[in-house]
Amino acid sequence: MLKIFKRKEKNPAPSSIKTAPAPIKHSPPKTDIPLKARLENVGANKGNELISLLNIGTTKKLTKGEYLFKAGSAADTGYIVLDGTIEEIAIADGEEINIGSYADKSWINFADLKGSINRESSARAEAPSTVLIINQQLLNSVDDNILLFIYRHLHQSSAAQIARKETEKTAFSKQTQNLVDTLFEIHSKAKGRSKNSELAQAVIQKIPKLPIATIGLLNKLMDDSTSTNEVVELVKSDPSLTSVLLKTLNSAEYNFEEKISDVNHAVSLLGFVGVHQIVMSQSLRKSLPATPAFQKSYTRSLEISHIAFTISQACGIGKPAEMATIGLVHELGNVVIELLRQQNPKLENLIDFFDTSVIGAQLLKTWNLPESIWKTIEYYDFPEFAPPEKITDAPLTAIAVIYLARLCHQRLNKVSEARLPTLFLNDYLGLLNWSDRSLSSVLGEKVVPALRKRGNALPASLTPLLN
Repeated sequence: MLKIFKRKEKNPAPSSIKTAPAPIKHSPPKTDIPLKARLENVGANKGNELISLLNIGTTKKLTKGEYLFKAGSAADTGYIVLDGTIEEIAIADGEEINIGSYADKSWINFADLKGSINRESSARAEAPSTVLIINQQLLNSVDDNILLFIYRHLHQSSAAQIARKETEKTAFSKQTQNLVDTLFEIHSKAKGRSKNSELAQAVIQKIPKLPIATIGLLNKLMDDSTSTNEVVELVKSDPSLTSVLLKTLNSAEYNFEEKISDVNHAVSLLGFVGVHQIVMSQSLRKSLPATPAFQKSYTRSLEISHIAFTISQACGIGKPAEMATIGLVHELGNVVIELLRQQNPKLENLIDFFDTSVIGAQLLKTWNLPESIWKTIEYYDFPEFAPPEKITDAPLTAIAVIYLARLCHQRLNKVSEARLPTLFLNDYLGLLNWSDRSLSSVLGEKVVPALRKRGNALPASLTPLLN
């Protein structure tokens, strides 16, 4: 709401200031005539108030790109754009966002003539421009009629700007909804095609299944009644599990200075979920080809696994062991697609239409992993373009955890938040009882501190990201 401030007492305006000049004969403008004079020449039919302001007030010329004001400066001055265009910009996550433009004859409001309120955005000339400055000094120099003229136009300008913003918001909302519906339909059709693809199924059937002992360990961890001793005994009972665990812990993937020589010691350092992450990840390595694409996906998925585990623990939603497993296997569809390309180079264009999340889910289903895991994988990419209510017959909270874990991982890798798919982030945070949080607060207050506490129990590739 526009505040009208009580003016200070002022001396009578000098007699040299004319508030109602006589009509002036029009003549073609000349380039060497100052802007104020040109406006006076055509202003006789546009109201005496503006002419009076031009006579009394101060104008400012701006070159293209020159700032009129910057965010953080006092909002104690208003402006009338006499010619040119002024663009209003804000900075979000280090990037400039255009939030509006003021063309000629536009009025730019002030918030408080006393300077107690600062600008939240910046304004600069989009083209060479001229503005008339409206400040306390000018307001003290005009009579009541001109003062009312100023406030009336400032109010009308604010009202028009609000109405324009509401119109833009409504149009944008409708456009967004149409886009969401279109993307949802495209992805849904792609999932249907991928599920029924004999080509993809042929490749999936050729991929070796996970070892029975690995599946048995996962099932144990999914059971809330499983004790640490049971996990230790299960790992000890299978020499291959023991070998994989100890060999990995003593490799360059981890930063333990002392040699880890027995399963009990490993469990005490990592916890049995950490032990399972190592066993599962190494089993994946044995089942899938050691291509550069797989190695890159493997490292990324292992890091996301630890983040998903931490998020599940922090919010108290879902089973942390299950979330860690989902993080490990959620990108397997990409590996299958790569194998499809290698084996069928002539079908490159067709393969591009396959849905990698569905292919990954189908692989995990043939490996007899729990339905809650492969169902989550099938829909893990939906939060990027659809709200939760669009996803039916799927474990929504698990999908929310893996979605948030992927976002946190991208931020740790310095991806700008403005470039992330966060249109429906608040909806998915609500599923985790974090409606009052942002991505930055989840990462900075929940994820990073918890991961740092685990120290050397983290894979070596993840530790530098936390710094």
